[in-house]
Amino acid sequence: MTIFVSVAAYRDPELVPTVLDCLAKAKHPDDLRIVVNWQHLGDEDVSAVRDDPRVEILDVDARQSQGACWARAEVLRHYRPADWFLQVDSHTRFAPDWDVRCIAAARATGAAKPILSGYPPMYEPDTEFTGAGEPTRIIMKDWTDDGVPTFNQTVVPDWQARDRPFRARFLAAGFLFAPGTFPLEVPYDPTIYFHGEEITLSVRAFTWGYDLFHPVEVLGWHFYIRQDRPRHWDDHGDSETGRHWFARERASRRRVANMLRYPATGRLGMGPVRTVAQYSEYAGVDFLNRTATVDALEGAEPPAPRESAQAHQPELVHL
Repeated sequence: MTIFVSVAAYRDPELVPTVLDCLAKAKHPDDLRIVVNWQHLGDEDVSAVRDDPRVEILDVDARQSQGACWARAEVLRHYRPADWFLQVDSHTRFAPDWDVRCIAAARATGAAKPILSGYPPMYEPDTEFTGAGEPTRIIMKDWTDDGVPTFNQTVVPDWQARDRPFRARFLAAGFLFAPGTFPLEVPYDPTIYFHGEEITLSVRAFTWGYDLFHPVEVLGWHFYIRQDRPRHWDDHGDSETGRHWFARERASRRRVANMLRYPATGRLGMGPVRTVAQYSEYAGVDFLNRTATVDALEGAEPPAPRESAQAHQPELVHL
């Protein structure tokens, strides 16, 4: 089973270790095709993976970068049909046999179009890797002033006793495993800068008929702290490097808020299979009124989505 792996890297010294670990921990590494958007200033050595036929590196001057979603969209311009799709950040570690375990977990959902996603537990490059951690679920946290949801995470309850993934309300961009149709049906919107990436992915995937799940086993680890590591907004705060990052973020949030409140179908919009109203009922969020249900805030597992847009009136909490 072939897997297309998308990696966006912005001046990240963890890029090469991530790619090497992805290959080393896969049971069938020759079935992987890894495409990396390597945004750099010439200060990183990628020679360890550059000549690997399983890896394609898009060589990008970091000063020309337009942000994470732009970088992921550029990767998907190089997409070739595969059985499965994996998107990770360039600071990731993988569980042994992660490839066959992801496929098995996706199949265990029983869904026709399952997505496995979540915030993996943490690793730190400068400390001994123990492989510790627990699988988590994404919960609604709050709303930004412009009406974009923010998220938190808690441990999946009783995950050791579960024999199939936990149904999810929201997706994470840093670990997303999906059928190979996903990049074609839910292409990345390069104009989204930061906030809004995950909620728009969640809604768009759902409206394309994908069912969302959290794995109930640890399939990877993520380096969260990244203190003193360069971020895109650190380098793009003046006109010499192009459009100021905050201007991109402000325009991006307006786009996201409009997309959620006044949805339209289209290549970078919503899908034709389900409606945003059905997603709102399923996930427990109301984009127009900026409310969320108690279940969305606490992370209760939602039932399978109803295919009717007629919804009951759940208990809402104004944040």
